[in-house]
Amino acid sequence: MGFLKKILGGTSYTNTQRLYGTVEDWEKASPSELKRYRENIAQAVERKEVTPGMLGRFLIVQGEFEAGEKILSDAVQDGSANADKDYSEILSYYYSSQGKYNVAAKHDKWFEKWIDASEKCVEQGQNLAETRLADIYSVCYGINDSEFENKVGRIVELFEIATAKHQSMAALNYGRFIENTLSSEEYKQKNGINYRPFDDAKSYFLQAIKDEKGTQFEASANEAIMWHYVECMKRILYSSLDVYFEKNDLTGMYSKINTYYQEAQKYLKNGGVMKESIEESLNDYRTYFELVLLADELRMIPSFSEITDNFVWQIIKKHYPNAPVTIPKEECLMRMATYFVEHKKELTRNRNYSQAFYDFIEKRLTKI
Repeated sequence: MGFLKKILGGTSYTNTQRLYGTVEDWEKASPSELKRYRENIAQAVERKEVTPGMLGRFLIVQGEFEAGEKILSDAVQDGSANADKDYSEILSYYYSSQGKYNVAAKHDKWFEKWIDASEKCVEQGQNLAETRLADIYSVCYGINDSEFENKVGRIVELFEIATAKHQSMAALNYGRFIENTLSSEEYKQKNGINYRPFDDAKSYFLQAIKDEKGTQFEASANEAIMWHYVECMKRILYSSLDVYFEKNDLTGMYSKINTYYQEAQKYLKNGGVMKESIEESLNDYRTYFELVLLADELRMIPSFSEITDNFVWQIIKKHYPNAPVTIPKEECLMRMATYFVEHKKELTRNRNYSQAFYDFIEKRLTKI
């Protein structure tokens, strides 16, 4: 709802807010205040001091959907000022409040009118129009929809325009769209012409941090880039498991995972409510990668090869669902941790492990 309240800024007529209120005011108003707002708006519409769209907005926020939509639709047909903007914005609010701001909206009777009004907002150069329409298309059309490939080019075009204009939420939502859709394996398998590598999202999240500085979405932008780094580290960990069994060098991957970890630290202080969860994920993925490194070294010891193989098979069990496991994961960890502590000087001669790794080893040994 945060994005929708941003684009609904058109209801904030600052010089008349006391008389007519805003969406936020209407949502929290008492019955007597709502009655006053309604009377003031209706009278102002009659005097042509405000457009009918304000009354339509008010009615939809109050749950009088049919009456509100009719007023807004009639205003569009009559060519009233900002009628398309009013219709597009408040229908976005309506679909979100009803839990239909998703693929379900396509089956709603007002969907086509909503899209048409939103497209006209782009033609008219309305503020945030490209961001709003790109967001609508991207949430209402899923990869498995038959229309998706016909829509995805338009979505990309709108996001490109919106990010070039530095519209609020444009870079943030575009980065998310690349992460969740355009870079997905599912879309790649469909040979989608708009496929993008996962890491392409990074530049848009970094832009979002600048674009949203000082706005209500600043924390969201910081969280987005940090979760991006978390996912990058997760992917390296997954890949390292195969590299381990292929007996290839893990040094380059270690360098990458440390780089992502350090990059994420720059934004952690602005992590908001998710800071603790993000920090835990960053430490977990790096620690488990370091455990793969340790396993890679210990398997050179004949008596340890079975232990380390069993451990790596069980780091992410779904990665090796049919692995011939013979030793429980916790037992593998205990034996690896014990050997590490006993031979720490030798094992750290050419490699520095993180403090989170040492903390992890210590916790495991205290369980013995």
